[in-house]
Amino acid sequence: MFKELTTEEIEVRVWALIVLTLAGILLISVICILGAVIFIEQDMTAIAPIDQAFLAIMKDIMLLCIGAVGGIVGRKGAYSAINAMKDKE
Repeated sequence: MFKELTTEEIEVRVWALIVLTLAGILLISVICILGAVIFIEQDMTAIAPIDQAFLAIMKDIMLLCIGAVGGIVGRKGAYSAINAMKDKE
């Protein structure tokens, strides 16, 4: 009934789940920041200290997600490129 998966297929599915999860976190963060900036009334002279802290935390989360997604995708892409070169030889 169920097809037995190879080790490589399992690894690809796990990496895809991780990348999609991190991309989802990044997307939700961007939507939250845009929503906070666009729809919440702000003081025009200065930003509130709590908003500064919130934006700093969100910026750190977004940078972490972007770096993690880039590293994961880059690692998998390099691994695939090496395997493709070996197959051609």
